Amino acid sequence: MTPKTLAVALLVWWLGAAALATAQFADADRFFALEWGDGERRGRPNVNGYIVNNYRVRASNVRLRIESLDANGKSIATTDAYVPDVPAGSRVYFEAPVKQRAPRYRVTVVGWDWREAGGQ
Repeated sequence: MTPKTLAVALLVWWLGAAALATAQFADADRFFALEWGDGERRGRPNVNGYIVNNYRVRASNVRLRIESLDANGKSIATTDAYVPDVPAGSRVYFEAPVKQRAPRYRVTVVGWDWREAGGQ
């Protein structure tokens, strides 16, 4: 394989992976619902709430992005959190520490893996 062919193949793979990630992110609202609020554990701020899997397949490795927002709604910090398992049709609690308190937070699902029915 020539270097040029390899470069083209890598570019095609990268574009395909980016398109898949974008499509999955766009479907997050279709499959999941989120409820959250701010909290505290051992004197440190956190965001906690529930993720609801509205789909008929178990989700694993659910990745959440938590944005700390200032009073004007501008993102001032980002934290990533992970929920290992969300069964089909279930509601699962999550809790994620944040670096500092903020007036508001925004939580979004940024990725997940579907598990085969036999793997439940």
